[in-house]
Amino acid sequence: MLKDIVLKEISTYLKCQSGDITLDMHLEELGIDSLGAITIMYELEDKLDVEIPNEVFDSLKIVNDIVSQLEQLLENKSP
Repeated sequence: MLKDIVLKEISTYLKCQSGDITLDMHLEELGIDSLGAITIMYELEDKLDVEIPNEVFDSLKIVNDIVSQLEQLLENKSP
């Protein structure tokens, strides 16, 4: 489910179909620069009601990095 949310948010940002994006694609390959990654992460932050620390952004290289980081943040948020 989280994967689908991330893929949908990226596809909305890129104005393409989420089926065109796979978890192993590099963000640069998709045309997502650092500002784009920040924009996507802030949208996900709002949708998932989680706070994303700024240092996370440096570790985002592929789509699955976004999913993994969000999974960790959501796990840590749960009581």
